[in-house]
This record gives sequence, C-alpha cells and structure tokens, in this order.
Amino acid sequence: MTILVYKLLLGFITGNIIGLFSYITHLLTKSGALAVILMATVVCGFGSWPTWGLLILFFASSGCIYFLKKRMNATKATSIVEKGHTRDGWQVLANSLPAISSLVLFYYTENQLFLFGYVSGIAGATADTWGSEIGILSKRHPLSIISFKQIETGLSGGISMLGSLASFFGSLLISFTTWLCYRWLPVSEHLTTLFFIVPLLCGIFGSLVDSLLGATLQVKYRCTICGQLTEQKQHHQQETNQINGLSWMTNDWVNFFSGCLTVLLSWLLISYLQ
Repeated sequence: MTILVYKLLLGFITGNIIGLFSYITHLLTKSGALAVILMATVVCGFGSWPTWGLLILFFASSGCIYFLKKRMNATKATSIVEKGHTRDGWQVLANSLPAISSLVLFYYTENQLFLFGYVSGIAGATADTWGSEIGILSKRHPLSIISFKQIETGLSGGISMLGSLASFFGSLLISFTTWLCYRWLPVSEHLTTLFFIVPLLCGIFGSLVDSLLGATLQVKYRCTICGQLTEQKQHHQQETNQINGLSWMTNDWVNFFSGCLTVLLSWLLISYLQ
C-alpha cells in the first residue's frame, strides 16, 4: 500500500508538470490539463514503467505533430470540426479512459489479458490521433468510409491515403515500443510477439471503427447561411440544422466507443491466441 501511495504521488507530480507545460503551449485547456493529471496519477500508480512510458509517448507524439503543423502554418482552425486543436478534458478522457480502465483491471487481477487491453487502447488512440492530425494535410479530399465519395476535409468519417498511413505508423509506434520493452523482461517469446501483433492490429481496427462511427452515428449539421456541412452547432454565429446522426453522439463519444471496442477486441484476441 505504501508503494502504491508513492507511485500515485509521483504520477500526480509528473502529471502536473506535463499538464502545466501543455496548458502553457496551448496543447490543452484547463480541463484538459486536469484530466492529464488524473490520467498520469492513475497510470503511474497502477501501472509499471512501460505502461507509463506508452502514455507519455502518445501525448508527446501528438504534441510534436501539432508543433510541426504549426511551423508549417497548417494549424488554421477549420469551420467544420467541433473543437479546435487545443484539447479539453472530455477529449483527453475519451481517448484514454478505456485503456486506463483495462490497466486498473490488470493491477487487481494480474491477468495479462487486461494489460493487452491497455496497450491496444493506447495504440488505437495514437492511430486515430495521427490519422486525423496528419490526414488533414492531404492535398486530396478524403473519401467517405461508407460511400467512398469525396467529403470535406476535416469532416468525421473520411479516410485518405495519408491519414491511413499515419494511423498505421501511429499504431506501429506503440506496438513496436511495447515489444522493445517486454523483450528484455522475463516473459515468453510467444507473449512478446503477441505484444507486437495484437496492439498493432487493434490500433488499426480502432482507427477504422472511429471513422465508421463518425460517418454513421456522429451528429452533423448544415449551416443555414452558407449550406456547409459541419460538426458545429453554430456557424456564422447562427444555429445550424441537424441533418443526420444522433444528437448526443459527438466526436468525444465516438472516440470513447471506438476505444472501448478496441480494448474489447484485444481481450477477445488474447483469449483465443493464448
């Protein structure tokens, strides 16, 4: 119990440092910084150094992409997406909560299945973040994952070659890092291989599910002034009209549900492969 308290305290201190830096650099809002402190405390307290490192890698890589886009003058806010580049608390929780819940289950059960769920959840969040942040830079309009017709850049449910490659490499980053960490630990070669394959596949799956939910269930509106399709309730300072999707299914909920499905898939795969 004493060790757990020290680990929670360490996570709280580290989370404050990361949260403060992210807030100052406009990566996070105040609520986003508070959510990062909570996530860091839980992961450091209930996880090990590899699990803590994966969460840092996810946030650090996302931040690096943002700063690179800023240097390229490619961070102009679009009139389509619901929220801007600065992430709030709901966005942080939606991306991290499914994975961290699996990590807490691993702490109390010591069942490797839940550890795979955590790694796969982080891989899915990284793949989705890389895909959306880098895919928006594509010179070609994305295609709807349902109809394969061109849609507006930034609209949920779209896929592009650049975004798909980014999603793959985002998932690969997490799975390869996990493999590197666990190949030096006293675990079987079979388990080490699974730590590479399962998160990689689940991360790609999570990104595709996110696009699928975004195209089918996420709420979308049309501007009454210019007629543009958007995810914002207001456009040109006027109320927009909902045209499809569930009224409560925002992008945050899409991220949360895709994260849950990613974690569940990893559980099923490990139950079958182990």
